[in-house]
Amino acid sequence: MDEATLRALYERWLKELWNGDLSVAREIVAPGFTIHHGAIQPGGENELKGPDGIANMISMSREYFTELTFEIEVGPVTQGDLICARWVGRGTYKGGFPGATAEPGTQVVFRGNDILQGADGRFVAYWVCSDGPYLSQQLGVG
Repeated sequence: MDEATLRALYERWLKELWNGDLSVAREIVAPGFTIHHGAIQPGGENELKGPDGIANMISMSREYFTELTFEIEVGPVTQGDLICARWVGRGTYKGGFPGATAEPGTQVVFRGNDILQGADGRFVAYWVCSDGPYLSQQLGVG
């Protein structure tokens, strides 16, 4: 996949999919798409795959926030069929997160890094590292 296609896909990934338009998942994510994340064990019961897997992951990530937006902070950088970028997420806590003591209305900011692999016009693999501990701290999770 060429660099321009990878960049266009990543733009849609972050600005459409992660900003809440889950309908684009099937357009930009291949059926065999695999998510590599510290909380998700490949081949285990928590494994998320394909367009539905990423849509579910995003839906769960957005569940406790309103006005949750994601923007590119660094990159993206491409190499071969890989693209990586650093992003920043900002939102307003709406309540209900298990163990959280923060008041609804609390503003949060958190960051992370994505690496995605493209093939045949869609993403096929995803490695993510985000600062969940800092987000938990902002929510008062002890």
